[in-house]
Amino acid sequence: MGQQWVAAILWLGWIGRLLCLKHRGILIFNLLVVVVMAGWMSYQNSQFAHIQRENPRTIQTMLTVQPDQISVNGGQYQLTADSSAGRLIVYGRLTDAREKRQLEQLTQRTKWRVEGELAPVLPPTNPGQFNVPNYYRSQGINRQFTLTAVRERVLVGRSGVWQIVDMVHHWRKQFMLASARLPKTLQLYATSLLIGSRPATFRTAMTGVQQLELLYLFSLSGMHVILLIGLLRWGLVRCHLSLPTIDSWLLGLLPLYLILGGAADSLKRAVVTVMLSLAWQLITGKKQGAIAGWSVALLLGICQNPLVLLQLGGQLSYGLALLLILMPALPPWRLAIWIQLLSLPVILLATSQWHLLTIGVSLLVAPIFTWLLLPLTLIGASVGFWLPMIARWCDWGLALFQTNINWVGTLPGLLTIGQPPAWVAWLIGLMTLWLIRRPTKRLMVELVVAYTVMVMTLHWPWQGAIQFIDIGQGDSILIRQPFNRTVSLIDTGGRLQFPRPSWQQGIPPRARVETITVPYLHQLGIAKIDTVYLSHKDVDHMGDLGRLLQLIRVRQIVVPAGMAALPKFRRLLQPALGQPVVREVLAGQRFADGLTAVHPFQPGKAENGDSLVLTGRFGGQQFMFTGDLDRAGERAIVARYPTLKVDVLKLGHHGSKTASDPEVLQQLGVQRGILSVGRHNRYGHPNAETLATLRTKHIQTYSTALQGMITYHFGGGRSSYWTTFLKEGNYYQRTAGH
Repeated sequence: MGQQWVAAILWLGWIGRLLCLKHRGILIFNLLVVVVMAGWMSYQNSQFAHIQRENPRTIQTMLTVQPDQISVNGGQYQLTADSSAGRLIVYGRLTDAREKRQLEQLTQRTKWRVEGELAPVLPPTNPGQFNVPNYYRSQGINRQFTLTAVRERVLVGRSGVWQIVDMVHHWRKQFMLASARLPKTLQLYATSLLIGSRPATFRTAMTGVQQLELLYLFSLSGMHVILLIGLLRWGLVRCHLSLPTIDSWLLGLLPLYLILGGAADSLKRAVVTVMLSLAWQLITGKKQGAIAGWSVALLLGICQNPLVLLQLGGQLSYGLALLLILMPALPPWRLAIWIQLLSLPVILLATSQWHLLTIGVSLLVAPIFTWLLLPLTLIGASVGFWLPMIARWCDWGLALFQTNINWVGTLPGLLTIGQPPAWVAWLIGLMTLWLIRRPTKRLMVELVVAYTVMVMTLHWPWQGAIQFIDIGQGDSILIRQPFNRTVSLIDTGGRLQFPRPSWQQGIPPRARVETITVPYLHQLGIAKIDTVYLSHKDVDHMGDLGRLLQLIRVRQIVVPAGMAALPKFRRLLQPALGQPVVREVLAGQRFADGLTAVHPFQPGKAENGDSLVLTGRFGGQQFMFTGDLDRAGERAIVARYPTLKVDVLKLGHHGSKTASDPEVLQQLGVQRGILSVGRHNRYGHPNAETLATLRTKHIQTYSTALQGMITYHFGGGRSSYWTTFLKEGNYYQRTAGH
């Protein structure tokens, strides 16, 4: 399903091991399993590839929706539904406050007769960005549906076994609604730990938990299943039931718990493993081997979700479970160290960061979680509805822990290591496994050398790059010199917010600099930016500056003369990590990263016409970055610098007809034009007149709306070349081609 050559190498090693056994029956059986699994995965891949090639189309259809699969935020909602086109992720807009209340309070299974646009799930358009298609594909969802009209919505019940399933979904939604009456922290813990539902506030509230890599505690998994089994056994034994009867009860209840817990991959693994063990014991009267149960659970997990081993949750769940099975009994502190060592390559692939305090904090938090946090959550969520004082006490205890863990997360020690290539992560992971099985000084030294080489390669790359980041409607350009001698960012992007009535106001979307730019910088191993250039004061160019300064250190900020005193700009500086130097500049000033300002010529008000325009030579190509400069400003530049030539032009004002003067393009000798523009934007960018001018002048044009991130690679002793993240003109297809 991914990293095919890594899988091929592991498969060949496995086949070699089977041949060494010299057991014909085992070899034939395993080859049959491989053929069946390979056929199933090939079918899954072909289906996914076929869907990804589909064009969006408008259809009418029926949707079947469980109540706990509906999420409302402000004036919008999202739901997961079954339809004739398969399982869908559905997006809709609310018409009024009354409809919002109806959806929020809905507790029964419903059918919707709707009309809207059916399309493949939209892919990431930048490296380091969350891969939405893979996330939903793991849940059996390959398409999204954008509602334009809801014709009818009716309650629909079922009978038999399905009635029990619907009842569990009903209970889950009822608990979600009831938990809203609990104090804030208790509500957060109750929904995430008891039913596997993470509210929109989870990420902001759990900053320390995320930085210290403790999220596994808040994902329903094997630990929760073991605790549940223990509680159920304790209760059923006191009802004077026999052990076989208890096991039968557990076999019936565990699938319901899987539904109640949200059916995450880690929970599926734990539930399936326990159910296999119980079933084997009921049938044979013998205990099942742990490694056999793990293996069968893995095969079933891959059949249900072929991407399970390509995702952080699946990798940690299956990997750490295997480690606990294979490892001999060790003191907790030694076991914690081995777990961290084995999980480190997986964590780096997913987050690119690691905190030095993670091992120590894990040792302390694990028993606290088992003996304090989980009991407080259970007591508060079961008794707190009727005894508010108990709920407040439980909330106080949970809030105290949360405050302290968030404080620990702010302590020094968070390392931005970078995202290693997949083959390097696999190699280091296998070396760690071998070290666990055969601990020697030589293997330890080799592992340290491997990590050192990996870190050096990530932090000091031979090539530099200029990257036009797809941040929607706006500008953001990353410039990295070879060996990361300087790292600069031109503009940050940002969303323009429009006034809305109170009932439409929900939790705002995360800034694109937080979901796109900073994760990509971390992936590259970059923990600070030398210079942020802001072309002017428009939100789509500098709106995300405040969030950027909260997430990553910036040495200096360069703005056009006259902008530094603007209250709007000063407010964005307030949350900064450290204190970046602010420089106001005019044309003629040069910078250490190779850029030179060629506009403005005098202080202004940071309007479009006052845009900071930068030019520089990289890998034999002359670049110019123009912000939202208008035609008058373009003509002023070529008049001031009559010999200036430009190979690559970041087209002004996102391709608006107010920029890209034909005579200026001619005089500059532009060969390539870059359009930084949002898909289906409300401004009609790029303008048809501008596109016609570019065609007439034979200027090769790239667009972030069509090709995602656009990258120019230079230096490192190689010829310069261009790459785009998406295939040209195809939003759904990835490419690493030129």
